[in-house]
Amino acid sequence: MLLIAAALALPACGGSSGAALQTLSGEGYSFEAPAGWKVRQAAQSLEAAHGDGAVSVTVFRLTHPYRPELWPRVVPELDGVARNLAGQLRGHVGAGATVTVAGRRARRYEIAFRRRGGDFVERITFVLDGRREYQLLCRYRVRADVRPCAALGSSFRLR
Repeated sequence: MLLIAAALALPACGGSSGAALQTLSGEGYSFEAPAGWKVRQAAQSLEAAHGDGAVSVTVFRLTHPYRPELWPRVVPELDGVARNLAGQLRGHVGAGATVTVAGRRARRYEIAFRRRGGDFVERITFVLDGRREYQLLCRYRVRADVRPCAALGSSFRLR
């Protein structure tokens, strides 16, 4: 069930500081997105979008459960997934970075691509937990406000 609640009054999007955030909740997770963005929920994903920008979480079931000691073997697989996604977008992926999200090691990539004459970036972060892979995605135009991306990564929580 989708739960949407108004949340903190922090900078989140657009040009005005102090823009409010909304908390979006999916099955087993939550994250913050700019208030007023259009929310869509599908079977395995939850997205907030406005214009060319979007933040979303998509959940995939893993064949085998992930354990932290598998990290060195998982990173090259995630690097390959990111390269494949970049190929689908006809874009270029930068070097991956290991970051901490929801208290776990996660892998983040930025894919630069062109669409409809504009330059875009998709920041994709993979968070693994047991039999689930959470794919956090933030799409924005180059030189646009990236605070929604920061809010997605810092607010993402597993329940």
